[in-house]
Amino acid sequence: MKKVLFIIAAALLLCGTLGAQEKVRDQKDKTQYSTVFDLLRNEPGVTISGDGSNGVMPKVIIRGVATNSNETQPLFVVDGIITDNVTYLRPEDIYSVEVLKDGTAGIYGVQGQNGVILFRTKAAVQAEKDAAEARKAERKAAREAKRKK
Repeated sequence: MKKVLFIIAAALLLCGTLGAQEKVRDQKDKTQYSTVFDLLRNEPGVTISGDGSNGVMPKVIIRGVATNSNETQPLFVVDGIITDNVTYLRPEDIYSVEVLKDGTAGIYGVQGQNGVILFRTKAAVQAEKDAAEARKAERKAAREAKRKK
């Protein structure tokens, strides 16, 4: 029974990560937007009412109005951290935007019932690259130390 549940969970995770595509935009592309919500307006299936100026979150709808609750806002995830307000993000700081809807948002459970918008910032991507380089250097140093023995 545990084996079957494990296989189902793995399949759900794979479906969730394979169904969506991350869109990395050109830097020139991002400078034409004044807010992150202007950037999101170009995503298919995303409807935004309001402009997000003055730090006020506009109403963002991905999958239409939810029938399960009165909440229509999608789940916002910035560099792996769930947040309620993304007005502080600047379009030029964003590396990629990914909109998850329907089954692909299922990995976030009930929180993702109205869709999920994933943001990756340039700082997080650079930190990931630096960490990967550091791990690579550590492995190389360990191999060299092992050879010298």
